[in-house]
Amino acid sequence: MIPSPPKDRRAAGRTDVGRGALLFFKGQPGARGCYVVDISDCGAKLRTHNLSVLPTTFGLTFDNFETIRRCRLVWRDGDLFGLAFDIKN
Repeated sequence: MIPSPPKDRRAAGRTDVGRGALLFFKGQPGARGCYVVDISDCGAKLRTHNLSVLPTTFGLTFDNFETIRRCRLVWRDGDLFGLAFDIKN
């Protein structure tokens, strides 16, 4: 018998995305590619590779800097991390 997955306790429903985006960090030139696993109105789960240090606040763009979302790191587990969108966007 396969155990059922634990219940998702998040208030907002998530939508699977499966597309690339760019992260950028204050005071650092350039941007880092990432993969958006899923997203909600409040936040997202992303995957990135070879990023040993991740600041607690950063920017995220899905459209090559036409729009920018300010984000806050909520959790991290290796290459996966969760973020909350800054409500002041």
